Amino acid sequence: MQLGITIPLERFLKIEKPPYGQALDNLFCWELHVILLQGQPSLIGVNCGTRFSFVRAGFSSQDGKQLSSLVVGEIEESLREAGISDGYIGKYMKKAREPQLTKTHGRSQVAYLNKAVELLMWNDVAFDSLGKRQSLLNDILNRTPTKCTGCKEPEPPVCRLLEMLENL
Repeated sequence: MQLGITIPLERFLKIEKPPYGQALDNLFCWELHVILLQGQPSLIGVNCGTRFSFVRAGFSSQDGKQLSSLVVGEIEESLREAGISDGYIGKYMKKAREPQLTKTHGRSQVAYLNKAVELLMWNDVAFDSLGKRQSLLNDILNRTPTKCTGCKEPEPPVCRLLEMLENL
């Protein structure tokens, strides 16, 4: 699994620029970014192949020390919350392999990330200031129909992801 880090996230975590990773199926690539939601630094992750997303509030530069494991945990929990079975989650995580930090994966994928940030800003009223997991925001991101490379019509990212998981 590749975790593409945006430049603002690099700066926030005070880490060196990661390398470009070897090309992988976009299903196993994620873009990561940090934004302010109601004054709290929050981590957003967007899958490059499906636009499936997660948000974690209360993100700090100290979280960078365990960024890969934190992101993997958020992905798994977000998949569960979206109704994806443990069988599919296990299959996905096995095929995704160990996470590695890389540069972002290209213009289209960063555009997906930017659109997710825009949708979050429009819906920040759903922000849970008491929790790190942002279940309601995740649901908004993953159930709002969007366009994606290779898809003719907009569809919810969770539906797109489920279709791809069924073909693993």
